[in-house]
Amino acid sequence: MIGIATVVSVLVGTALIGKLINPAKRNMPGANLKAYIMLPMRIVVFSFFFSLMFPFMLVAGILRAIFVRLKIGKPSQILKYGTYPYPKPAPDGKSLVCGAHRACAHYPCQQLYSQPLDEAKLRKVLVELAAEDGISEDEISVIFKDEQPNDWPPTGSYDVTSALINSYEKGDHYLNKLFEPPFGEAKGWKYKLIYWVYNNAPGKPTVVHHGGSAEGWDGSSNFNFNKELMRRYAGLPPKKVFAYPQLSAEAAPKLDQPSFLYFLAKMPSNIFKNVSGAIWNTVRAAYWAGGNGAFVARIVSMNFSKAESDKLAKGAKAIGVKPFACFTYAAVKACKEVLGQTPVNICNQASLQTRCYPVPGQGKERDFVGDWLIGAMSQLPAGEFTLEAAMTSYKEMLSDLDGIGPMTQAAFMAKAYGLVNSGAAAFQIPPTFNDNSHILDRSLFMNNYGVREMPESSPFDTWNWNAPIWLGVNTICVNGKTTTLVGSSMWGLDLVEEIRDNIEATLRGIMAKA
Repeated sequence: MIGIATVVSVLVGTALIGKLINPAKRNMPGANLKAYIMLPMRIVVFSFFFSLMFPFMLVAGILRAIFVRLKIGKPSQILKYGTYPYPKPAPDGKSLVCGAHRACAHYPCQQLYSQPLDEAKLRKVLVELAAEDGISEDEISVIFKDEQPNDWPPTGSYDVTSALINSYEKGDHYLNKLFEPPFGEAKGWKYKLIYWVYNNAPGKPTVVHHGGSAEGWDGSSNFNFNKELMRRYAGLPPKKVFAYPQLSAEAAPKLDQPSFLYFLAKMPSNIFKNVSGAIWNTVRAAYWAGGNGAFVARIVSMNFSKAESDKLAKGAKAIGVKPFACFTYAAVKACKEVLGQTPVNICNQASLQTRCYPVPGQGKERDFVGDWLIGAMSQLPAGEFTLEAAMTSYKEMLSDLDGIGPMTQAAFMAKAYGLVNSGAAAFQIPPTFNDNSHILDRSLFMNNYGVREMPESSPFDTWNWNAPIWLGVNTICVNGKTTTLVGSSMWGLDLVEEIRDNIEATLRGIMAKA
């Protein structure tokens, strides 16, 4: 009894002392006075939740994998369309539509336009396009807001939403509004697509907050959906973008090569790392533990102009690397210099559409909408992660994806036998995801859509989205402009801004090479 009373007294005492200490402006979770004082309480909270979650997640993960294996079969059978549930017959009985769209499962992004959008025209083409993949008009929320956004920010590095819309406080952003109780302003329990428009004067930034389908389409497909939307909005001839190709006969046996028994054998280790990392980082980030708020997403922008984007591409070429490698190098460097720790892996979002699910006569077409995403995991090499090492890692990843190697096989299998088997990376977040990923613990969530286009005749200007986990860097180059968001749910706004600034300084150093 004396031992229990002593422990309780220590915990109560540390909690009371912790309340009296307010962290400094630049507050490092886990490495400040309050965090040190609250360490006993953090250990107790961590131990309590870990003892509950680890066995539960382990059992759930194993049972789910065995159930799917027995019910459906090998990975190639589960993901024969790239997603499970499979596409289903359309009402006409002659075609297919996505079988995985779900209300309140949104892919969130912020778009900027250089001209105000016409509500009637936008609503018409949106409803027509969504219907082609089985989303009805009453499952779509289109709201034109009364508030007018501010003028263009003086630089591309700004607080992503509050700098443009005054009703958002500093640090608040589109993601919070889409998911705030009860599931956002649009009552997201009802809607599968969300399109909120803040119109502005011609030449000024019109802001669109889009909630796409996070389970029916992967990330680049959400972009492709909006690309086709803008094609039709601009009056261009409509294209058939919804495709449901099956996994090719050449790719299927390669993706089925890994042993299912080995997959089960490595599950305890991966789930242990996932659960422990998730709980420890969440506890460390909590306000009471000296953090800046657990699972409070903070997202900032780093949008380059066409001239800056061209300099970055030319600077990278001058030193023999690709822009993707520049971003991973800069992000890892920023983590080391700002946070004092480096990621252990890079979770690369990669589409297998052209590699494993080709559409007959496709050519170089990349405009199809569907779900062919995997999270290919690159483990950071020992030693310094130099720019050359980043480029080597990038080439190894591409080679593995093209050849359907071990990295691709592991990621594909983890998606096939996971609790979630579809969508824009949501399948990677559950702790049961059985790959060496651990995205809530020292994992750089790297998402690069590459070089893309929007119709030049549309008023489109900027595409921004982010997965704010341990650290998310989401970037795309559209019509010559490279636009990026940096975000985290672990570190807080000040540190996220500092990470962004560090990444930008590194990239501008590469621009100077041009």
